[in-house]
Amino acid sequence: MVAVGTEKEEHVLRCTWDNISQVPQGPLVTYILDKVAQAGEADALVDGVSGEKLKYSELTAWVRNVSYGWQAAGLEAGQVVCVVSPNCILAPPTFLAAVAASGVVTFANPLYTPDELRRHISHSSSSWIVVHPLFLPSVQAAVKDNSEIKGIFVMGKEAVDETKPITSLWKEAPADWTCSSGSGDQVVHLPYSSGTTGLPKGVKLTAANWLAVLSTSGREEYLDITKGDVILGILPFFHVFGIGMCLSSLFHGATLVTLPRFIPDIFLKALQTYKVTLVPVVPPLAIFLAKHDVVAKFDLSSMKSIMCGAAPLAGEVQQIICKRFPGVTVRQGFGMTETTLAVFASESHEPGAVGHITPHSEAKIIDMETGNSVGPNVDGELCVRGPIITKGYFNDEKATNELIDPQGWLHTGDVGHYNEDGVFYIVDRIKELIKYKGYQVAPAELEGLLVTHEAIADAAVIGVPDEEAGECPKAYIVPKPGKTVVPEDIIDWVKERVAPFKRLRGGVEIISAVPRSPAGKILRKNLRMQPNGA
Repeated sequence: MVAVGTEKEEHVLRCTWDNISQVPQGPLVTYILDKVAQAGEADALVDGVSGEKLKYSELTAWVRNVSYGWQAAGLEAGQVVCVVSPNCILAPPTFLAAVAASGVVTFANPLYTPDELRRHISHSSSSWIVVHPLFLPSVQAAVKDNSEIKGIFVMGKEAVDETKPITSLWKEAPADWTCSSGSGDQVVHLPYSSGTTGLPKGVKLTAANWLAVLSTSGREEYLDITKGDVILGILPFFHVFGIGMCLSSLFHGATLVTLPRFIPDIFLKALQTYKVTLVPVVPPLAIFLAKHDVVAKFDLSSMKSIMCGAAPLAGEVQQIICKRFPGVTVRQGFGMTETTLAVFASESHEPGAVGHITPHSEAKIIDMETGNSVGPNVDGELCVRGPIITKGYFNDEKATNELIDPQGWLHTGDVGHYNEDGVFYIVDRIKELIKYKGYQVAPAELEGLLVTHEAIADAAVIGVPDEEAGECPKAYIVPKPGKTVVPEDIIDWVKERVAPFKRLRGGVEIISAVPRSPAGKILRKNLRMQPNGA
């Protein structure tokens, strides 16, 4: 599956899947709409709460005519359109229409405060805003002194508080209308990094980045999406995993069922009602499916595949899911906002593996002290290269140069290794490794163990300062409803299952919820800010 070669004394791994096509050329939206045309009257998007639908033929007309009207309204090449909305069926066509009109799209978290929205809108140099009616007051407060905004529109067909609806841009496009923009190295998408260790940064994704992903996303080894699939759109579109699954779904003629946020009963009811076949999740959702009692009350027999990404999924959790849902394929993908979508994809049930390098890309592991590449089964920093790699950070040359070296290798900041078969494993983030007496302890490994305890619903681990050892692992535990967790018992339970240097010598603290980003990443910096943290 994977070729291991040498390039300037380096161990470099490349994908060798059969029949890999070249990265397509031309405008991104044209490429998508050409595929969409084959789906005809099938349902493209379904609101998982209201049941409202948008067929593929309606999607095509919407994108063509709103795009044409938007240009007539003054949208110029390279101007940024900020979308402030939970997942809904008009968000994807808004993305496509803006790109087709030569714009660049950035999604902002709709739960941002006005001050946070103000920063996002200002930092991204947004000129246009499309907002869900529920969040219009926040946007109005955020832009009240912003003279650069050329237009604000609300999602839907009706004006709200004198703000025109996005459909007011509709202008019948001529029969010979074609999308001539949004191709090659042109930036079309400006998602923001999670900001788990600092302020979020705008990531410049190009048409070529997305074309490289979409051209192979249907492969069985990757997302394995087919025309008959029903995919749950619960991952937020402001996260690259969420919008990536959305675009892949539309590209392959599947049906995407959108949910604005996670509410257990509504989530499970949507899976059951719409007979969802593919469920993209982040680790907290995977843990919910694996361990929550309410899941058993719903008929989830339509599920064929669960795809987990955005943060490492513990092998132990993966095994629990496989036992609970026999016959369901559990895939992991590894990627970053900076790699567009997954740059690794698992093809098996092998616990903890993120899989093989995906098409068009290369990978290597480097020693964290010397920078030299290393061979199989040696932990080091993961580096990747290829057409899926971001063009860089928006207005941040220094951060771009720290991310991508002169040879084009993106340094992920993640620790991992690969085996003799070219299967990659991610251990943890470099900055999150705990250093106990010179030993490196991966928080993710301990977290994966802790959530297998019958009384634990969720867990997070950080390093706390220790004068003698440097750092000691400390666990924050969320008990399952109705269960009692005694910290000393958990310390002893872990002690029996790990090497001495991995023991919870920093203690155990009971908390009500693990702080996480919208993508499911543990916000360890929040734990360290607590009085008893590091």
